[in-house]
Amino acid sequence: MKKLILSLSVLVGLAMLNSCGETAMDPAQVEAKVNEAAAVKIEEANAQANTECEARMATELKAATDSLVHAAQMAAAQ
Repeated sequence: MKKLILSLSVLVGLAMLNSCGETAMDPAQVEAKVNEAAAVKIEEANAQANTECEARMATELKAATDSLVHAAQMAAAQ
């Protein structure tokens, strides 16, 4: 009896999945969608990397430059 109920529930589940009306996508369409999604992610990652790079340039490079200028001024003063 348990096997019959299990079998029926599996068949009903398969029938429901089959009747969703979704068609299989063409492999070229799948590849195009994947490439599009990848391009968006790559663009977002590049934008984030550029933002972080500019922030580091504004803080770290300025500090290093100030330090070098200060050291040069101290050396020239001696």
